[in-house]
Amino acid sequence: MRNEVETHKEGGGKKWTGKHVLGAVVVFFGVIFAANIAMVTVGIRSFPGEDTKQSYRQGLAYNETIAARNTQNATGWNADITLSNKNTIVLKLTDKGGIIIRGLRVTGSLKHLAETDKDSPLKFAQAADGTYIANIDKALLGKQWVLTTSAKQADGTIFNTRNKIWLK
Repeated sequence: MRNEVETHKEGGGKKWTGKHVLGAVVVFFGVIFAANIAMVTVGIRSFPGEDTKQSYRQGLAYNETIAARNTQNATGWNADITLSNKNTIVLKLTDKGGIIIRGLRVTGSLKHLAETDKDSPLKFAQAADGTYIANIDKALLGKQWVLTTSAKQADGTIFNTRNKIWLK
């Protein structure tokens, strides 16, 4: 009998009971669930969803989008976008012959790459030399943006641009 008791003592430490196993399983899955909830929360806050409004409908009208781009390419217009030292965006639109196109109604926006709530509309005004100028809020500087512009002529001709720019 003495040997049996000594053998039993060799295991040492506390025995695992059903309560210990249950506690370990609950803690393990609790950590997993907490990590999942944290990741979902960060994901939803950093990108709330669609970047393009009504993207499904736009997908259905994709052939029309391609036709509009082909029509735009047929105009032969060119866009030259520069950033001036005075925190302004300068848009110069020229035709096939390199002549500046005047009298357009130009709208635009700066779109943040990750957060749509930081998008900022731009107001373009025609300068004396025929270029179109928009002032930039100083709070937007130091980041990369997607600049979208739309220029509309009185006859209905539309010219759109989309460019990634870094505002210094």
